[in-house]
Amino acid sequence: MKIDKQVNKGQGRLLLFFSGWSASPELFRPLKAEPGTDVWVCYDYRDLRFGEDLSAYKEIRLVAWSLGVWVASALFREKKDMFVETIAINGTDYPVHDTCGIPPAVFEGTLANVTEEGMHRFNRRMCGGREVLQTYEKVPSRPIDEVREELQTLYTHIKEDAVKPVADNFWTRAVITSGDRIFPFANLHNYWQNRCQVTVLEAPHYPFYLWKQWNEIWKQ
Repeated sequence: MKIDKQVNKGQGRLLLFFSGWSASPELFRPLKAEPGTDVWVCYDYRDLRFGEDLSAYKEIRLVAWSLGVWVASALFREKKDMFVETIAINGTDYPVHDTCGIPPAVFEGTLANVTEEGMHRFNRRMCGGREVLQTYEKVPSRPIDEVREELQTLYTHIKEDAVKPVADNFWTRAVITSGDRIFPFANLHNYWQNRCQVTVLEAPHYPFYLWKQWNEIWKQ
């Protein structure tokens, strides 16, 4: 994976964010961090290895969105004590699942249509409306071949991981949105109910236009 270290001053606190599939890290630059906080954005999951040393940070908050929820969980599910808080946004630990994630037929259909036109349709569903879509697509998209390979890699690893138990107490909070057209809202609700504190917002799958600062997410 790649890490865009948007704020990297060797400060005492770190916000470690796992983006969703195909998203460019530039999409999250408008979100500002609290003083004294570094911000790292993980993306491009064609390689799922995380090789960074986090031991210098006294406080790490983990936030993950969409398929990044599964990536973060797969990497750190046995290292929860590293984090002061773990927040999942519009994703689950079973991202390819008929009742707790994206239905397999839908996921496979997306994988079969990673083209310029297919990505525009995907982005339209993800953003939920013209205004948000226009803002989202102002950021240059990543190369089609790259995001196609990324989704295939994720699908392969997700299927392999599906037989392993998840850590039921890994996530401390979940944020889900009623207008999500990528992860069905009912499936998000099915997965997160009774697992942790859940906040429901009226927004599409991509909800980050709602916030100007990162700390607004965990103050919901």
